[in-house]
Amino acid sequence: MAEDDGTEDITELAKQAKVVAEATGRDEADVLADLLDDGIVNNSHKAPEKDLVTQLKEAAELITTVQSINQEVSENRVLNGGDNSTEVKVETTLEGDIVDRAIASVHRKAENIKKIALIVAPVLLLLTGGSMEAFGLTDWFGSDNDDDYDDDYYVDYGGCTAPDADNYDPMASWDDGSCYWHDNNGGGGGPPHQSCDWQWSDSSYTDDGQPNTLFIVGSFSSFQCPHEMEGDFRVHLFKDGQHYDEDEFFGISFRESYDIYHSFEDLEEGDYTIQFRFDTYDGSNWNWDSPNSYYFEQACVPSVSYDNLVLITNNDDLTVEADFQDENGCGAEIQVMISTYLNDAYVESIEYEDIQTFWISEVGTTNIKVENYDGLKDLEDGNWKVEFRFRTVDGNENCCEMSNQVEIDEIEDVIYGCTDSSATNYDAEATEDDGTCEYPPEVDCEVEIINHYRGHVAEDAEQDAILVAFRVVPNEGCEEGVAIDLFLKQPGQPVNYSTSWELEDSSQAEDFTHIFDGVAVGDSWTPIVTAYDMEDDSVVESIMMWGIDVEEQEPETCEINLFGIQLQTNNTSAVISFDLDCGYDTNDLEGYNVSVQFLVYHVNETNSGPNATGPLQWTTQTYYIQGYADDVKTLLLDNFTVENTTHYDFYWYAIWEDADGNQQYIEQTWLNREINP
Repeated sequence: MAEDDGTEDITELAKQAKVVAEATGRDEADVLADLLDDGIVNNSHKAPEKDLVTQLKEAAELITTVQSINQEVSENRVLNGGDNSTEVKVETTLEGDIVDRAIASVHRKAENIKKIALIVAPVLLLLTGGSMEAFGLTDWFGSDNDDDYDDDYYVDYGGCTAPDADNYDPMASWDDGSCYWHDNNGGGGGPPHQSCDWQWSDSSYTDDGQPNTLFIVGSFSSFQCPHEMEGDFRVHLFKDGQHYDEDEFFGISFRESYDIYHSFEDLEEGDYTIQFRFDTYDGSNWNWDSPNSYYFEQACVPSVSYDNLVLITNNDDLTVEADFQDENGCGAEIQVMISTYLNDAYVESIEYEDIQTFWISEVGTTNIKVENYDGLKDLEDGNWKVEFRFRTVDGNENCCEMSNQVEIDEIEDVIYGCTDSSATNYDAEATEDDGTCEYPPEVDCEVEIINHYRGHVAEDAEQDAILVAFRVVPNEGCEEGVAIDLFLKQPGQPVNYSTSWELEDSSQAEDFTHIFDGVAVGDSWTPIVTAYDMEDDSVVESIMMWGIDVEEQEPETCEINLFGIQLQTNNTSAVISFDLDCGYDTNDLEGYNVSVQFLVYHVNETNSGPNATGPLQWTTQTYYIQGYADDVKTLLLDNFTVENTTHYDFYWYAIWEDADGNQQYIEQTWLNREINP
């Protein structure tokens, strides 16, 4: 298989040698021997006589017999293809399409036989003046790496792909619209086509900003026509029916449409019309007279003059005045230049560019004033005058006139500055306010709510009183006052308790305290403090404190206590005096039924045990003990003595059941007590 490929390549090489031989005038066998020597057309198989460049130049003399090399070659469209292809016809002993096919074939074989690339170099070098880059060919040899070898490598280029066309190119990859036939009425793209209907349109216009100028916008189009057109465009301008001017556009290649842009300037007064023309190189042409007309009037040329030039003083400033007229009634812009003189000596000039431009009205008189410019202000004492000149915007200067002379004499300078003492840039030395006063930026009202506290009131027995305290700190922007709302609510519930204040002095911090008493039992009673700018009632601060719970309190009960007790005896009786209270302070709490017992025993006898003889006598009384009061109670034991016994044991008990149902008691004893005789 490899041998077959080699034979095919050698056969192809021989064909290409024949092409190059006829193109360069060399013998075919000589060219083939040259190529087989080193793969390059360089006479390497012969003793060196002439270098390759010389041979190429000689070949050029043969190729110059080419009937026409299209002038668009410089646009690199011979090999690039695309819509803008260029047709090159070479007339030698070869047919033009054979040369084209040889070139294309060389490109396709370049990877198999890299040396053959230079076979067509003489032809291409002649067309480009020595550079292959003009055809987009910068890498003829590719890589020497075998991995880069590609059996399918070929050059993609455009040409005529219609088999019946005079310039059919079977090697072309795509049709570039260059096909032509002997009967195609000029232009490429195929035989005459029923969709080809070339039409002109005119969108030319004028612009008031650029007077006496006609902007040409013409379009030549047939959007369904597949032909490529090539030729020259011309635009003819007629004034009052007579040819006035023209412009030409040569060597234009296009398809479907082409737009022409041009401008004719400095046109004279008159009525203008346009004729468009397109000529192909085979003699066909399309002419069209646009129906549009464009009329230009003679431009108004102003004639500006002035009188009543006067120089006046304003303290130590100068003002220049003059009255201007435009005699032609056009209206015009002018610039003025002032040169000042002090005591007949030149001082300085205020140039045209440094003074504003003045508009002179089309009718009547326009008074202009030149003042408040450096060079006319804060002048020293002396005799002053000015030289006055003016020019129109087109640059025509009118020079010069000297003004009257005025005197500036010991006039105290005006000191400009800010005269408002409340401004941040107040100038105490300023004598006239110049409008430059600056003031502190307006400050928005802002408020801080700090030191906030909430808690239960310790002295509140029910513990349903909540104390809220906080401090409000306004800034200087709260001049209209600050209002405060205090809400107490549970999350997700409406406000239950509230109160409000206003700051007494909106420039000072103020402390606030409030007690919400009788707050219902519940969780997370949350105080919310909101501050408002009273200027517009906008909220300027709002804080939410931690929630606080109000719990249901256990009913308060008192404890029975013995305030005082005393035992008195004689030879036959004993009296016990005691004071029981509920609590230790005055209160209105509910009391208890207290059972009080008073008993007397023989010494060392009890109610139970070995000596259980029981009391000699006892008494029991129930009392309702409530509150804290001075209410002494007594119990009596009478006639309990036995014979000559003088010592006895006395017992006193207070017994009750507390609020929790538990039995409580208080015991007092007087053991081995001697009774009085």
